[in-house]
Amino acid sequence: MSPSLPLALVTLALLQHAPAQVRAEPEAVVSATLQELRKGELFLDADRLADRIAASFTVIEGGYRVSGSFAYLEPIRRLRERGGQVKELRFEQVVVRVYGASAIASYRYVKSWKDSGVRHTEEGWSSDVFELRDDGAWILVHRQRGR
Repeated sequence: MSPSLPLALVTLALLQHAPAQVRAEPEAVVSATLQELRKGELFLDADRLADRIAASFTVIEGGYRVSGSFAYLEPIRRLRERGGQVKELRFEQVVVRVYGASAIASYRYVKSWKDSGVRHTEEGWSSDVFELRDDGAWILVHRQRGR
């Protein structure tokens, strides 16, 4: 028996019992978080969104500023209660860059929804800023949208 064979068997045994720790690239994790936010907005699921939005979240759109996650999420809840529906929400040309514990996702969005029987359509560019929490989750802290 070769002297390296027992070492190989020990190594194989250790590898079989070691927990699989596959670490995803931060850009991929931020992209996945962005897609979860898109799904939450598409289905008007404020609870799904709340887990991924900072309490101090700020959005600037069309010259208006909304500060705080409650101020952002409450209109989504009310739209759902009124029977509103988002018909389409696409994020295109997504570029994610990670800078340590911060990340920026820039993308083109297309959104159409129905509220009280009236159809609305909106499209433009968005820049979302994410922050890495101590527990490893990426949360949205700022969004700026423009046409």
